[in-house]
Amino acid sequence: METLHKIEDMVGGWLKPVPHLPANWRKWLAENAWWLTLVGVILSIFGIFGLISALSLFSATSGLYSTVIYAPVAQAHGSMWQVSIYISVVLIIVSVIIEAMAISPLKAMSKKGWDYLFLAFLVSVASGVIGAVLNVDVISLISTAIGAAIGAYVLFEVRSHYKKDKA
Repeated sequence: METLHKIEDMVGGWLKPVPHLPANWRKWLAENAWWLTLVGVILSIFGIFGLISALSLFSATSGLYSTVIYAPVAQAHGSMWQVSIYISVVLIIVSVIIEAMAISPLKAMSKKGWDYLFLAFLVSVASGVIGAVLNVDVISLISTAIGAAIGAYVLFEVRSHYKKDKA
């Protein structure tokens, strides 16, 4: 957790000069983050099952479609795209588990819940970067950076509303 807090301080320093949301918006987001996270976890679970089903179907039919699908995709995205997909699925699952762990502490307005959200955010960013690098995809890297900037901004806007747990 010490490394996480060092990263948190670094990102927080980057976001200090950025304009803030109105105070009532920040308060609303902080107070409602637990159920927003719950909805996100539920939707993500459905998405994970759909993604795993699609990957299973693709794996089962890859021999049939290898000349139609695999060759053009491999040519466009490099040969690491399948590895990238499986790594992304694992990291998405890890991120959703961490987000699920954050729900109860978020409801209690505990800093521990915010820390879990920040950790899930970092795992998601890592997933995007790994996927973009393995696929040699600059557009994905740029979109990951934009998404990370927006996500960090919102997270750090509500951070002050969560209280540290007493040791």
